[in-house]
Amino acid sequence: MAIEIPLLIIVDHASNFIPSKYKNLGLPKHLIESHIAYDLNILSLSKKINSLLKSEIIYGECSRLIIDLNRGQNDPTLIPSISDKKLIPGNIRINSKDLNYRKDYFYNNYHSKINKIIETKKIKLIISMHSFNPYFKGIKRKTEIGILSNKDRRYSDLLIKQMTKSNKYQIGDNVPYNGDLIDDTLNKHGLKKNILHSLIEVRNDLINTEIKVNKMAQFIVSSLKKINKKLSE
Repeated sequence: MAIEIPLLIIVDHASNFIPSKYKNLGLPKHLIESHIAYDLNILSLSKKINSLLKSEIIYGECSRLIIDLNRGQNDPTLIPSISDKKLIPGNIRINSKDLNYRKDYFYNNYHSKINKIIETKKIKLIISMHSFNPYFKGIKRKTEIGILSNKDRRYSDLLIKQMTKSNKYQIGDNVPYNGDLIDDTLNKHGLKKNILHSLIEVRNDLINTEIKVNKMAQFIVSSLKKINKKLSE
């Protein structure tokens, strides 16, 4: 059954694609295939959720090392020169021509697509999907699903309450990250437009097989449907 509220799923860090002209930004292949380049396993999970809900979906088509689609244009980490203590040689002292190309071709196109879908499909709810590493500084993170929020906590609070009821996963409130970044994706398209929104951050070892993806997708879809049914009554 289609979801009752027009929903858009956004996946900022879906891809580790780096155009060949950048020569992997001077990084070895194993780093391009790691979490510093994109959110591991999140695209397959997001596509599964989308298929179950018959919602709209937009996902980033470049690595966050080329340009971070989930940052404001004036954020100093928009094009990172260092990530997780790893220097990104191809991002050090880039020229204005290259900066403008990355902004126009990747960043502006991406956010324009989001704007267009919000307007044409009359979107009433935005869910941003991300994943995070199970270990931080050698210690395993206990949080399994983080619900991140900015000043507008309306939907995030409902999501935390609904997900916590099941006792299936350890749910974090703005853990392991804070969800309030100036001019990030949800700030732009959710907060400023007064559209209900929330960010779901899943520990990536919980979605690293098809079976795990299906299990997590069913849990998230069930939670969203229960909330949206109440909201639409």
